[in-house]
Amino acid sequence: MGIKRKQYVLDKAFQLGITLKAVVVPLVTILIFSGVLIYFANQNNTYIRNNDDVIKEIVGTQESMIEMFLRTPALYKSENEAVRNGQRTFEDNIGKLMKINKTSRLIVRNSSLVLYALILMTVVQTAIIFILFIYFTHKISGPMHVMTNHLRAIRQGKKPHFRPLRKRDEFQAFYIELKETIDYLSEKK
Repeated sequence: MGIKRKQYVLDKAFQLGITLKAVVVPLVTILIFSGVLIYFANQNNTYIRNNDDVIKEIVGTQESMIEMFLRTPALYKSENEAVRNGQRTFEDNIGKLMKINKTSRLIVRNSSLVLYALILMTVVQTAIIFILFIYFTHKISGPMHVMTNHLRAIRQGKKPHFRPLRKRDEFQAFYIELKETIDYLSEKK
């Protein structure tokens, strides 16, 4: 059965310093990437909004052309090939414009969803990295805390009580070396 500790932040300066350094690089990278995406999404949204006006203008032009056709008596006859072609072209154009408009709105909605997902992923990734680094630095900070307490005990003239480190702690070999050195010095006295 291994020794378990519940306090994970023993050396705030060391653990938080390392953790913040590890979190800053991916966070800044993703924020820059998000900024670029936001810029292009805004450009895209502006383009789509501008095209919305163009689409409305084209529809208005098409409607005025149909109005002109309907007011021209020679073109009023349904058996006239020019009238049938004009009507088909008008209907095709309106269909294409509606498809463009629908696609544009879908692009705007999807680009917003991608940005929100990216921001959420950034927050989650930052939290995960922060927690993992606190955990990993605890494997370093814990043994250093124990060894510092042993050295403090020696300075106070006491013999430190050595206990084994946790199974997965770092500095196992150094801890054994410190213990053997202190035992050696104690025997020499």
